[in-house]
Amino acid sequence: MSLNTKVNNLHSVDSEASSLATSCLKLNRLKSETIKNKRTKSELDIIYLEDSVILQVQRKGRPPESYYGFGDLVVKRIKSAWEWEAEDELIAIASTSVNSLVVMGCDLITWEIPFESLPYLAQVSESEKANFEIDVDGSYLYWEAADLHVDLEDLKAAVDPEFKEQLLMKKLEYGKSFGKAIATVRKAHKLTQNEIEGLSDRHLRRIEKEGQQPTLDVLKKLSASHGLDLENYLAQVNKALE
Repeated sequence: MSLNTKVNNLHSVDSEASSLATSCLKLNRLKSETIKNKRTKSELDIIYLEDSVILQVQRKGRPPESYYGFGDLVVKRIKSAWEWEAEDELIAIASTSVNSLVVMGCDLITWEIPFESLPYLAQVSESEKANFEIDVDGSYLYWEAADLHVDLEDLKAAVDPEFKEQLLMKKLEYGKSFGKAIATVRKAHKLTQNEIEGLSDRHLRRIEKEGQQPTLDVLKKLSASHGLDLENYLAQVNKALE
């Protein structure tokens, strides 16, 4: 689904709108449900009216915020994200302005990211920047013209240095875990680090010990040295990760 509508026209969080929404709920509410996220200490109320849906978010230490004007698909996406406790990782809706990308996460926090902060968008022409699709569950934005996928974490990291640092640490920790799993599989096959054809033992040490991310070519060399196709090799690595 291409999204060309301005995000700011799709929701309201001002106090007057919240007051109006609250008063209307008492009269026109058909049903409602509450989803709580224990990790973030926040909760989402979904209030179904006759011809619309109102979302109210209660965040720790902050007054409730009301949002409205979303279509059924977006409401479903937001609801699913909260049920998975992944609302801060998935995209609810997005649009473009003249010089930036405007993205709302399923936690209903809006981010405005200047195009100049997204160097990988340089491969997308100006006329195509607004021509993207959002994954059905909000996992990424996709520009078909450049075969480019971008997720919410990458977008937030582009404008939030602290978040970028946390993300790098998270990826490093995952990389180390993945490296340990690669070492576990190698040892199970009774291979030494210098027995991986086409890969130096120094390079392999960086992967197994330092968390360096292996490329697809490296994974193919590892799988071949283990006498496995890539699919079966990765299945063994994933089992070691567990």
